[in-house]
Amino acid sequence: MRILINDFKHEQERYKNIFRNFGYEENELIFFDSFQRTKDFITEQLVKNKLHIDAVITNESSKEIGNPLKAGELSHFKNDLKESYSKGNFRINAIPIILYSNNQERKNIKIAGFDNTVMKNTEGQHDKIVSSLEGSIKNWRKELINDLESLNILKKDLLNFHESHFYKSYYKQEISRNSETYFLLKTNIVSQEFIKLPSPLIYDWLLLERNEIEQTIDAFNSTYNNHLKYDRQNNERTVLHDFFNKNKMILLREAFIDLEYEKNLYDLNGKTNEECDYILKTEFPDFLKTTFFEVKKEDVTFYVKKKTKRPQISSNYLSHLEQVWRYKQYSENNKNEEEIKSQIGYKTKNFEHILLAGRKEEKLEMNSKFSSDLDRMFKGISVITYEELEELNIEYYDKFNRLKVDLG
Repeated sequence: MRILINDFKHEQERYKNIFRNFGYEENELIFFDSFQRTKDFITEQLVKNKLHIDAVITNESSKEIGNPLKAGELSHFKNDLKESYSKGNFRINAIPIILYSNNQERKNIKIAGFDNTVMKNTEGQHDKIVSSLEGSIKNWRKELINDLESLNILKKDLLNFHESHFYKSYYKQEISRNSETYFLLKTNIVSQEFIKLPSPLIYDWLLLERNEIEQTIDAFNSTYNNHLKYDRQNNERTVLHDFFNKNKMILLREAFIDLEYEKNLYDLNGKTNEECDYILKTEFPDFLKTTFFEVKKEDVTFYVKKKTKRPQISSNYLSHLEQVWRYKQYSENNKNEEEIKSQIGYKTKNFEHILLAGRKEEKLEMNSKFSSDLDRMFKGISVITYEELEELNIEYYDKFNRLKVDLG
């Protein structure tokens, strides 16, 4: 899921908190604080690069402060675009756009052109903006299903579609050659390029079923709770890495688009190599995080001497943190930019660094001490336990269910 948000900078944490409560991760939210920057993003990333977003949320600003957000202009700009996005599959002007503003601000503009309007409130009740957003996205998805039905390809295999008997014997003559008519009169979401020659629609909500996600989460729970005792044959690589490599969804969810496994990164400065278990990738590296994700065992102990006045991070856990810290230092060194680009396929300085290790019970038990030690010694490193990763996936599953559309 990718939500483009046009609002003031001081509102960003508020959005993150609102959406976090409904299973959205920060890497699903793209923020700008002006009409011009939002317009530039749409022009560069959607029109030019053909990338994908699911919806736009915009606030409106008062005329007294210069009106940098310009919600009305943004709506008109988006709705007037004729180009396609998302690999050329869909029309930009069909992307849902929601006005999220207070009464005073909404007086400044006409609300026509928005798919929905939601009033901001100060009472801490924010479910309406999320339900409105998800309702608009579901409506867009239903319209897409209707388009595919109109084109007689809802349940057709679109891989190498141009080589299929159906394309050659029917579609090319009846639909491709009449693509303008289908574009103007019989469809609302798909682009004219797609109508002429449909391509595979690689989107989770079209490909996955509820039971597939549920079974994968159950398998993850079983993997870290019920596997054989670790030994030389059963180790991080054969148990944990093997599971993640076969079930990428657990790491990607809707926050990332792909991953690299054990990429060997050469350190020009130290003439050594760094090899993080996983690098989780985004299609918007200038705006969203690329994540170094290191996997360690679930049974590693956070602290020793926990009952004393000075509990100490265990030597194993300290070693794991130091390893992730090296990745952080590596990724922040400008000399390594080209090496990283060659390995992951794009240039970025927008990274986060996460260690997966240990159990939630002990993390909560030592939460205050651990947070203090982490901030003091490894500031910028995030730690997630196996239960917390499972919880992220359950939230993803719940969100998937709310947004699921019946394909008929």
